[in-house]
Amino acid sequence: MIYEYRLSFTSPVHFGIEGIGQERIDQRVRSDTLWGAIIQQWILLYNDDPEVICLDTPFTVSSCFPLINGVPFYPLPFAVFDALITEAGQAKKPEISVKDLKKIRFAAEPLFRKIIRGETLRFEQLQPDTVFPLEEKRPETMWERKPVYDIMQRPRLRTDQLSGGGTEGAFFYCSDQYFNQNNGLFFLATFRHDETKKRFDAALRLLGDTGLGADRSIGRGLFAFETREFKVSDNLSSDCYILLSLYHPTKEEVMQGILEAPDIAYSLIRRSGHAASLAVSNFRRYDLWMMEEGSIFRTKPAGDIVCVLERSKLVPHNVYRCGRAFSMPIQLKSV
Repeated sequence: MIYEYRLSFTSPVHFGIEGIGQERIDQRVRSDTLWGAIIQQWILLYNDDPEVICLDTPFTVSSCFPLINGVPFYPLPFAVFDALITEAGQAKKPEISVKDLKKIRFAAEPLFRKIIRGETLRFEQLQPDTVFPLEEKRPETMWERKPVYDIMQRPRLRTDQLSGGGTEGAFFYCSDQYFNQNNGLFFLATFRHDETKKRFDAALRLLGDTGLGADRSIGRGLFAFETREFKVSDNLSSDCYILLSLYHPTKEEVMQGILEAPDIAYSLIRRSGHAASLAVSNFRRYDLWMMEEGSIFRTKPAGDIVCVLERSKLVPHNVYRCGRAFSMPIQLKSV
């Protein structure tokens, strides 16, 4: 059974992207981030062995994707626009330019279900309420209008915790996201047992009270949620699988040729940063390359959970990153 979770944010959020400063933000929360945040709350609520719950997690989550006017938007399969891009490149006055086509990252659920059934896309299907373009332009003013949320840049100053004074050269800007009404994020989840879902919901409720993303100490990332059952398309004869999460293949999967199968398509992303738990927050985790959402594979991907910071004299416990795949069948003759 697959469940859909819809998050309604009651405070500003900051989902940062690695880089200089804190101006760059993401429209999604990656599955490894969501998994780690829920695991932290789970351990606070229940007397489970952290090592066991990390390595044998009884649930699997997708990444969080945009929820626009109450409609879920899913990641587009890689190369799904190739035919339209070729057509637009050959036309004198294309309905949608090649540049704009390449910006599109998400499709509304009704269109996404047509895509995973293998239906041919047409230009007239690509409308403001069916696709979501990803804009990377830096705002020239304090406010930047977005269809999902507003962005406000606020000045920040890093202070010395002993003296209380400002640190030289530590002035920077931070971008806050304000979700508009009926907008937010959603994700999908599966559970090993019914009891697992009850514990998961409790951990997610606690996460909503403590915050998701950065700047939780100043009230960012608070949310409420609702859940419902999610139905995969009936009578779907799949020949591929699309990733709805990040994915780190196991050695066995690589040896079996999951990355060498014909007509697959994937993109790599480097995941890095500091550990999130309080006891190890001063340490950076090892970088880990993973496959992105929207990647296509011929066989159902599994993935693993990787230790990215080992226990030592200074590190009181192992730190893990989740690379288990959340995938969905998709009918594609070629990608």
